[in-house]
Amino acid sequence: MTLQRKLLLGFSLMVIPALLVGVQAIRTNALVRGTLESLGERLARSRTYAEVEDAMFNQTQVIWRYLSGDPAAKKEFPLTEQVVAFWLDRWTVGLPPDELKLADRVRGIESDIRVVAGRVFKLHDAGQHGAAAVVARQELVERLQPALAEVNREIYRRAREFSVQAAFTQVARIVDVERRVLWSIIALALAAGLLASWLISRSLARPLNELRHAMAVVGAGDLDHAIAPRSSDEIGDLARAFAQMTEKLRHSRAQLVQSEKLASIGQMAAGVAHGLRNPLASLRAAAQLAQHRVEGPAAREPLNAIIEQVDRLDLRIAHLLTFSRPAPFRPLRESVRTLIDGALSGFAELLRQRRVELTVTAPSTLREIRVDPMRLEQALAEIISNALDAMPEGGQLAIAARADGQGRADGVALEITDSGPGIPAEILPNLCEPFFTTRPEGTGLGLAIAKRYVEETGGRLDIASQIGHGTTVRIWLPVASGDTAPAPSLT
Repeated sequence: MTLQRKLLLGFSLMVIPALLVGVQAIRTNALVRGTLESLGERLARSRTYAEVEDAMFNQTQVIWRYLSGDPAAKKEFPLTEQVVAFWLDRWTVGLPPDELKLADRVRGIESDIRVVAGRVFKLHDAGQHGAAAVVARQELVERLQPALAEVNREIYRRAREFSVQAAFTQVARIVDVERRVLWSIIALALAAGLLASWLISRSLARPLNELRHAMAVVGAGDLDHAIAPRSSDEIGDLARAFAQMTEKLRHSRAQLVQSEKLASIGQMAAGVAHGLRNPLASLRAAAQLAQHRVEGPAAREPLNAIIEQVDRLDLRIAHLLTFSRPAPFRPLRESVRTLIDGALSGFAELLRQRRVELTVTAPSTLREIRVDPMRLEQALAEIISNALDAMPEGGQLAIAARADGQGRADGVALEITDSGPGIPAEILPNLCEPFFTTRPEGTGLGLAIAKRYVEETGGRLDIASQIGHGTTVRIWLPVASGDTAPAPSLT
């Protein structure tokens, strides 16, 4: 996961509680609004019923007005019936099922008022004014008005219970739920905050502190300090880039040390060549001259030993001069087989003496390579010489060349394998280091020179060995195509 996604995840965990608070606030607002709307509907229904009550009261007043001698009141009564019916219809719309019985009782009382009005109007029109007044008093005042008052009390009681009290209960329940939800959100916010802080600390703070410590250690000069990226995000990429930079600095420092060594070797080699080569040449010439003047093998044997030791010293001086002051690189196109044959030309007698079986495999179809022929022949000669030294009692030496370009013929791989005792794994990395040798008579410069000559062509030299199974030197060289291919790993 990238650093950006980790930060987004951490901030998201911190924002989630705020979002939950917002959602809960919206939900609570909706519940409260619904409760208030329900309360408003109840109050509106109560006001509508108040209009029903007023309209029925007006009905009774019209009857009393007619009994009082107002003949126009009788004509108004049908209009009051319409008004009562209108408000009754509005009141009963949306009425809960448990209150429909109350509506039926109100309709029954209103129907009785109309019946009483008909009887009163009939008696009064017949001239029975007293009887009409008695009927009106008995039916309206003594029976219907108390019944209507009882229904009104029940309706208003229910309105109070199912409007104000219900609304209060609903709001109290909403507040209680809101309190529990808010406590849960607070707990979630604490957990999310701790988790986000841990993620940010683990993914950002700790890697940065480790990287800062590594920079301080490397800045103090410890280029061997291990830098291990712990993540695959941008900080991990930064740590890997810093590790690569440290590795390059380490190589640069090693090259600088090597350059200083080479400078010292150059000065030493020049002094050695000047101070020893001329006396050694004189000593060799004197020994050769003495060989012609003495007779008998016993007398010549010490002189042969002197010449052999002088030649060995001269070879060491030549190695020093070659390694410290190499000639300019002059690349040419050359065939692999020609280079192999040139390198082997000086070992025919040694191969025969040590009974080493030689096998060379170099197809004629191989493309030419771009090298300095003299230098590469010398490099191959150094490798072959080491292989023969590893087989003093005989063995097998195999030299094989093949095209190697990872799918394209842009390079040639050359393998030189001996059947010697092998090289311990712990000393393999040091074989090409200058002055490192496992032989008392060796200079430790042969493989170092060979590796330098291979690498200056854009190639690569690797050594693989196993105790009891011999050693293989693998060389990769670019073909002479104009574009040098990157050296692949030969391990």
